[in-house]
Amino acid sequence: MGGAAIGLAVYLLNFGLATSLAALVSVFVLTRVLVYAYFERYLAFKVFDDFASGRVRHECVACGASCHLRVNLGKDDIERILKYAKEKGLEETVIEKSGSKFWLKRKSGGACVFLTYSGNLPRCSIYSIRPMACRLFPLIPQGSRLKVDPFCPGIRRDQGHTFKEHLVTQEVGSYVRRVTGKIQSAETASA
Repeated sequence: MGGAAIGLAVYLLNFGLATSLAALVSVFVLTRVLVYAYFERYLAFKVFDDFASGRVRHECVACGASCHLRVNLGKDDIERILKYAKEKGLEETVIEKSGSKFWLKRKSGGACVFLTYSGNLPRCSIYSIRPMACRLFPLIPQGSRLKVDPFCPGIRRDQGHTFKEHLVTQEVGSYVRRVTGKIQSAETASA
């Protein structure tokens, strides 16, 4: 809305249609960059710091949010899932590949191919062998750092697992150590 107002103002000040459109596009792009920078670069790492330090906790509320993300797979994940698919006689493709990257296939609506529903509740049909990325959630690896999905509805101040408990219950401590090269001092006692 603000970008349209700026574009209209530029046009009305007789800068012409091309300049007005350029101003409008520039405002739009700048807004997108700022929103991305805030949520993906600032807020996600801040929420991670809050989680790692104990200021917030995480309790899965079975919302299915992580089931709509692109789930990158490691070698161990691929082997487990392909073995499962073979044992279950699944004919459909469950893993996609591009170059040297593998991920779980998603349905046309963007949900994971293994997402099912029990009534209105989302359920993972491979929960017992779910990939590392699924066990990590709401933690998301970013290079050699971790961030937290700031929109995860399970992030709360007063209930749920601590960061240490999350690492233990989801069995992701060794992965976190490998990715980050360490685990923050708050976790080293139990990881």
